[in-house]
Amino acid sequence: MPTRRRNLISGLLADRRGWHVLVRDRLESTRDRVDLLLIGTGGVFAFVFGDQPLDGTEIARLRAHLQQLLDGVRVSGSPHEFVTDTVRLVLVTAPHQRVRSDGRFLVVSEIDYPRAIAGPKRLSRGAADGLARAAAQRDRQLVSLSVEDRPETTGADALIGVDELVDQERERALREPLPSWMTFLDPAQRALVTKNYSGPARIAGPAGTGKTVVALHRMASRAHRTTGKLLFTTFVRNLPRCQERAFARLAPFAVDRAQFMTLHAWAGQLLDSRNHHVTMNLTKADNAFNLAWSRVGSRGPLGAIEPDNRYWRAEIDRLIKGRGMGTDDFEEYASVVRRGRTGVLRRDARAAVWELFREYEKIREEMNFLDANDLITAALRELQREPLDDRYDMVVVDEVQDMTVQGLRLVHAIAGDAPNALLLVGDGQQKIYAGGWRIADAGIRIVGRGELLKVNYRNCAEVMRLAASFEGRNLVDDLDGIPAVTLGRAQTALSGGEAVTWSGTDAEVEEAIHEQLQRIQEKGIPLSATALITRTNHETTRFRNALRRWGIPFQDLQDYCGDDAEESVKIGTVFRVAAQIPRPFPLTDHDVVDQGAVILG
Repeated sequence: MPTRRRNLISGLLADRRGWHVLVRDRLESTRDRVDLLLIGTGGVFAFVFGDQPLDGTEIARLRAHLQQLLDGVRVSGSPHEFVTDTVRLVLVTAPHQRVRSDGRFLVVSEIDYPRAIAGPKRLSRGAADGLARAAAQRDRQLVSLSVEDRPETTGADALIGVDELVDQERERALREPLPSWMTFLDPAQRALVTKNYSGPARIAGPAGTGKTVVALHRMASRAHRTTGKLLFTTFVRNLPRCQERAFARLAPFAVDRAQFMTLHAWAGQLLDSRNHHVTMNLTKADNAFNLAWSRVGSRGPLGAIEPDNRYWRAEIDRLIKGRGMGTDDFEEYASVVRRGRTGVLRRDARAAVWELFREYEKIREEMNFLDANDLITAALRELQREPLDDRYDMVVVDEVQDMTVQGLRLVHAIAGDAPNALLLVGDGQQKIYAGGWRIADAGIRIVGRGELLKVNYRNCAEVMRLAASFEGRNLVDDLDGIPAVTLGRAQTALSGGEAVTWSGTDAEVEEAIHEQLQRIQEKGIPLSATALITRTNHETTRFRNALRRWGIPFQDLQDYCGDDAEESVKIGTVFRVAAQIPRPFPLTDHDVVDQGAVILG
């Protein structure tokens, strides 16, 4: 056996007790099949020996071999299948060699190989056992050299056939930490990871159906097959940081070429890079609109229709400026379909809205700043003037329902219509900003390239029933031709759970919440997996003060980005939950509700 291979195998067997080392029984490396598989709780690693970098054809052949070995392997008692794209490809070279990787594989020697397999737990012990059994059965040239540190199991816990993977029941698998269970997907989801689309595509489905998880897997799969830039964007501030951490677990080799940022941040970077130094000032925007409202809105017909000027601010932000209309485009606004907006505005009322809009724009120009819509429009115009030289291989737009039409036009200009380049992810029922549209309004065609997920994997049945009872005022908007499914009609993968409701005085409510937080901890549910959600900012402040009195640490949802290392209760409003809790969040075991607060633990 060549020295390099022998050294690596010896090191793996010594350092990774309980892992499975499967070695090809022939000595030569042909680069169309992996030479060594390492399978354990840290994941699956495929090793190839050589001193030349892997080219695209070789990578494709190796990935095809891995699919033959592991595709379709399932969790016992569950429809979830192993995601082959999560396998790390590793080239083992001589220590003195300097081989560059294009990002689709790691390069190590038999000396520094541990850095390739370092990382968090990704698989259960039973899952690793079953994957190793499946690979050995499917390719008889793979010889197991595993060193086990526990007795062979028998009976119900023994390793089973190729098409089923021994693991705990579905409930336990889905409650594993994110790195563990993101390695498995439902077959319907897994099929979407590598599905080929001829142009822009969309994934829809109610909350908890795994839309974002599928999008991240698809982005990781794209990273395996391309060497260019990747972009994950959204309108929501904290989500990019949360999803960047999840992506790093799926495709650590691609983190240097994957960007995770809000669309406004991307637009600002583009304009700066082209020497258009502009200023977006949301505080000035608030002040300018309030001044415009005091001048032409509050005492006119708009004040009589709806005295809350936030309604009219949304009308301008979403239906006028959000669609790219200028001050001379009244006829376009007069005829626009006001999807997602309550009430009916006839022409004279729309004329009053237009007067308010023009006054706001006059004040804004005098104050010399851009608002959020202006920044998006400026970036769009810049790309229309001069398209990107270096296109992105993939752009993912999460929570697409909260984009404006101009935002959609901008991501379309970034990604174009190339196959598999643009993926829109969202659900019309979850939108948190008023004012709807159709994707076609932005010039994006997705007919025949829309997918609908229907199974909720995040919440137990009782939690789902509770959530369905709060189903909002938002109409279910399919956004473009995909039949919509409400949360209440989604299928539930997890049974059980518990929901408790109560009412009373403020003091009684606070005491009940205190007792339930103590009960949750007694059940072994960590504070980091617990959220206290309110309906108003005033109630959030009240319960923050209560948590301080009880000596219970907490973290504001606006500061949460998916890191549960800090043992603290998450707290914020329902709006903040919709805007900033990353998917998935482990709210599956227990719910307590009153008229002011919800505890999810």
